[in-house]
Amino acid sequence: MRNYELTTITRVSSREVAKTEVQETLGKHSVSITSDEDWGQRKLWHPIKHEEQGIFHHYKCSASPEAIAKVEKDFLINQNILRSMVVRLNG
Repeated sequence: MRNYELTTITRVSSREVAKTEVQETLGKHSVSITSDEDWGQRKLWHPIKHEEQGIFHHYKCSASPEAIAKVEKDFLINQNILRSMVVRLNG
């Protein structure tokens, strides 16, 4: 198991639905969440999929590299997730 930080930007119109979908996706692929921070609604630097604002959420989690790859693919398919970024932590 490796440690990762995951940041997502979701649509404002589907705030609670998107958060639930992110957590369900992580649970489906056996990713254990150690920390969960809601960074709130912010204006985007440039429009993403015609959205001017987004909800930023930050997770610290641990998982296998294969699980993270599956999570990233699922995030690309999900229409409520505008962007996501996964960073592997050392140690």
